[in-house]
Amino acid sequence: MPTGLLAAMFLMSGAFNVTHQPHVMQVSARLGYPGYVATLLGVWKLLAAVTLVFGSRWPRLKEWAFAGLFFNLSGAVFSHVASNDTVASSVPAGALLVLTGITYAAQRRFGPASSALKTT
Repeated sequence: MPTGLLAAMFLMSGAFNVTHQPHVMQVSARLGYPGYVATLLGVWKLLAAVTLVFGSRWPRLKEWAFAGLFFNLSGAVFSHVASNDTVASSVPAGALLVLTGITYAAQRRFGPASSALKTT
């Protein structure tokens, strides 16, 4: 179940980034990023969301999606802290980072793809 929640969150977030919603653009500007970074991150988020839902046939791709989400979210938390933004601004990214970790751990432990990723 956490996989569906995580995919839905990134589907929404990616759509907001790609369509340059005002809040996304305000935060990007406050952190010092140009507008095109929002588009790039949005496309990656959308691809990750689709991979989380439909990537069971490609376990390695799903691993890469989780890695990308980790880099995106940890980078977001770091960006907020490094730019002296409010602590509250980094909480959503931090919460999603925790959810990503929980989802990844659950997939590795209980998911059908977990056996395909183990090396012998």
